[in-house]
Amino acid sequence: MANVSDAIHQGTIRTARALSENGTVVAYPGQATDPSTVIAYRKVWTRHEALSLSDALGLSPGEPIRPCLTIKDGDFVSIGDTVAQREGRKTRTVLAKKSGRFLGLSANKLIFEFVPRDRERCVAGFPGIVTEILPYRGARLETEGTLVRGVWGNGKFGQGILMSVDFNREEGTLTNESITLDFAGAVVFANTCHDPKALQRAVKVSMGGLILGSLPADLLPIAESLPIPVILTDRIGSGRMATPAQLALGKNIIRFAYLTGLSSRYGNPRKPEIVIPKDEYTPQKSSPVEPLEIGDTVRIIDGFYGGEIGVISELVNPDAQNAEFEQVRVRLDQDTELALPIHNVERVRLDDSER
Repeated sequence: MANVSDAIHQGTIRTARALSENGTVVAYPGQATDPSTVIAYRKVWTRHEALSLSDALGLSPGEPIRPCLTIKDGDFVSIGDTVAQREGRKTRTVLAKKSGRFLGLSANKLIFEFVPRDRERCVAGFPGIVTEILPYRGARLETEGTLVRGVWGNGKFGQGILMSVDFNREEGTLTNESITLDFAGAVVFANTCHDPKALQRAVKVSMGGLILGSLPADLLPIAESLPIPVILTDRIGSGRMATPAQLALGKNIIRFAYLTGLSSRYGNPRKPEIVIPKDEYTPQKSSPVEPLEIGDTVRIIDGFYGGEIGVISELVNPDAQNAEFEQVRVRLDQDTELALPIHNVERVRLDDSER
């Protein structure tokens, strides 16, 4: 069993949210997060192409193309960006016809990768404040409340009002009969569970998550397959939940609990966590950083155009009675302009290492 001082903490909580490998960090210091806020992501590129520009630039066979390039290895290129240019009597310019990432040259041809897909995504998991950026990996978040670290998680995330089974009946075991409709949407904790039907019923009544002191090894595959988070606080096997964990959870009954079921099996060395903020979470009405303005250079965070750079051309407020802007129009090039939720873009600063 984990050391109690390491497994349970009350007061100011500081915890990391990070990728298993280097990727793109989109969080920023001072950012107020909600459970679904994306902190960082990794994408995999599924298509590669080789492009010859010798004819377009008027180069003779075998003449090096590198001196004509206006992009560097690793650069992200948007539609309409200048890729290469050759000066002479007539300036020859080649523009990108697709958005992608330039990998480098091979046999005097440009190698590009296209069609990115999410490989890994790291989210906040609970309401808090970003206090530190972990370069290329993620960020550290902070809040006030109770933190309980477990020994095993099924890789899922969830949240709900914290409730418990009756610890005076059946030794606090989660059984099929102990699960009622009162648990719908709730995060429920119990000593252990021996019945696979009870785990399946937890899903049927739409629980927000399960916290168990222990779980027999033969039930782990079922727990892993559940769409809701399952976290073990003490051990794989049988036994009661340790008293410190039970007391820490018991003191927070009817508070909101946020479960991050991380597991080393899912490529993350960090332990699963249960975060119970001291104060009730309410969405932030204002950002601690200066608001976006027309003309700002921004990076698109998510979606098909995730990672692309553009300039804000318009701030959109569909509700005239609401003082906050909800959408932005971002111009990627002279032919491409997108309407996006304001929370799906981030300002690109001059010292941004990824520019």
